[in-house]
Amino acid sequence: MRENTTAAETDEERIPAGPPPPPSDYRLAVPEGWERIVLDPDRWTHRIDKVVNRGLRRTKATPQLKAALAERMREQAEAAHANGGVEMYVMNQVLGQVPVSAGLVVSVLRPSPGTEPGDLSDIALSLGTKGEEDVILSDLPAGPAVRHRYLLRPAPDDPDGNKLAVTHLDVHLAVPHSDLRLLLSFSTPMEPLADALVTLFDSVARTLQWMA
Repeated sequence: MRENTTAAETDEERIPAGPPPPPSDYRLAVPEGWERIVLDPDRWTHRIDKVVNRGLRRTKATPQLKAALAERMREQAEAAHANGGVEMYVMNQVLGQVPVSAGLVVSVLRPSPGTEPGDLSDIALSLGTKGEEDVILSDLPAGPAVRHRYLLRPAPDDPDGNKLAVTHLDVHLAVPHSDLRLLLSFSTPMEPLADALVTLFDSVARTLQWMA
């Protein structure tokens, strides 16, 4: 038997549904021991001091070394925030007897006013033209992504005295139903362990979930 339908219900059925809204947030699972720093200028100074003190509590680090490390992390936070960074994670642990260092910056990227965001394939093509070999399109649980691995070596006259090459893994994703892009920027100066850490980075990227 067919149920009676009111005129109001019929009108509602005829109204086409609008486009689904973009996600309100995302969720990311990181390994235990990764320290999270929200990239908010009003919050990161206190948080960075806590991270530095916790990371060096079992060492003989001098107050000057702690202050220099905290200042360097603040500079990293400021640079990341200026480029759309919303949070970053740092990992400084001893695995076995080997000290291991790595980091992650999560950024929300918006297209410049008056421009189109472009497809992920455009990002892959742009990165590929720079001579980088490890640029691929991949499918993550959160959607299609551009995976870009590269190695940066410091200049001989680096003003900070850096001597270590840094392995990077950037994962670009489109935020569903929006013009935004989410960028997961992993890095580590542990070149001998780079392959193992990149495998870990890939695992973290696969945990990304969009939140309604």
